Order: sequence, then C-alpha cells, then structure tokens
Amino acid sequence: SSSAASDVYKRQEYGICHNINRVVYVFGNRILGPITQITKTHLTPDVIHLLQEADNIVTEVLMKHDQVKKLSQVPVVLFPITFSPDSTHSIAIRTFITQDFMTGRPAIPGIDFSEDALNEVVVRVNKISNISRVVYDLTSKPPGTTEWE
Repeated sequence: SSSAASDVYKRQEYGICHNINRVVYVFGNRILGPITQITKTHLTPDVIHLLQEADNIVTEVLMKHDQVKKLSQVPVVLFPITFSPDSTHSIAIRTFITQDFMTGRPAIPGIDFSEDALNEVVVRVNKISNISRVVYDLTSKPPGTTEWE
C-alpha cells in the first residue's frame, strides 16, 4: 500500500538504510528471493509504446487528482526487470519535490502526494500488457539523481 511506501521513506530519511543510492517500494505480492530476470531491451516502437502508455496514465491521474502543481517533476521510468515469467518490464514512478534540482526529496504518499492518486496509478499501470510491477521511487537527492540513468 502507499502507506507502506511512506514507512520505507521514513527509514531511509532517518539513516536506517546505509550505502544505498536508490530506494523503491515495490507494489504487489511479497517478493521471495533475488530478482534475476532482466529483459534484453532495445528502443523499438513496442518498448516506446509501453512507456508512453504508462506515462499517459500517470499524467491523467495527476491531473484528475489535482496533483500536478504540487510536484516539481514526475519521471515515469520503464526498466527491464520482471518479477514474473509472463511479463517483460516494470515501471517506476518518481514524484520529486525540489526548489533547485540540486537537492530534493520524493513526495511522501499521504502527505505530499495523494494516496488515492498513487493507488489509481498502480492499479491502472499494472493492467498494461507486459508490465510486471510498479515501483515507487523514494530516493532523496543526494544520494540519488533526479532521473534514472
């Protein structure tokens, strides 16, 4: 749930997680064991379409829930890790708040970002064919970068 994502952020902010440069909350069932399945990915029309579909959903939901002006940036990232054998990619949502883009922090669900909006994004993006999971990026800058590389 999005409140669990808030708990992960609090642990990171209070220094409980050390030597980590990217913290994400993975929505869905508990993950058992390491994730080792990486999908070989090239920038093809099909791959671009997956990202565009997810980005469109995020934009629609942000507008519907009046969240656009509360956030500095919301990168939607398609990454080639799958959590199940019947999908190929996952999506990361990074709601970011900053004044200068030199430093910043994630929007905290239920505080800076509507939990209803986040839950709607997760449900809708998970319906996209070939999307395995949605993750919510909880990384501050530093140590993480604003975007994913």
